[in-house]
Amino acid sequence: MTDDSPVTDQGIQAMIEIDTFLRGADGGFVPVASCTSAPADLDYVEGAIRLTVDGQEVIGLEEWDYVDQLWAYIADMVTQLHSSGHAQTHFPDQPIKLSFETTGTRVLVTVKAGAETKRASAPAEEFVRALKKAGLVFFGKMNELAPGVSHHEAVRALSA
Repeated sequence: MTDDSPVTDQGIQAMIEIDTFLRGADGGFVPVASCTSAPADLDYVEGAIRLTVDGQEVIGLEEWDYVDQLWAYIADMVTQLHSSGHAQTHFPDQPIKLSFETTGTRVLVTVKAGAETKRASAPAEEFVRALKKAGLVFFGKMNELAPGVSHHEAVRALSA
């Protein structure tokens, strides 16, 4: 019997979970996959990305923002990470800084919000693969909910 799952340099696979939520009119969050109608304001799509690495939440619902813009920023970060080994951005409308830095075969993910800093390390290939998949799922659902809104550049970056 063989196990074909990817392994980290420590010999175990990391658990990376990325979920996207849209913020409803009541202020609650709905998983994007469960949404059946377009957000009220397509210019300012409120929502959140929950990013968990090995059970440690790095980004959560408390860091909600304009989620379509944030996913576009993250798509750019994936391209930057590939070309230079590091990338950073700020959330669209929150004083939160997100950065990715390649260290060997891993990526260090850092989120700074005020005085709080959260960090996690994940296998680089697995992390990028998870980001691309979650971003494409989000933009695919947004295309379904609001077909007139284009996210072509972000989708292209995530598809590369």
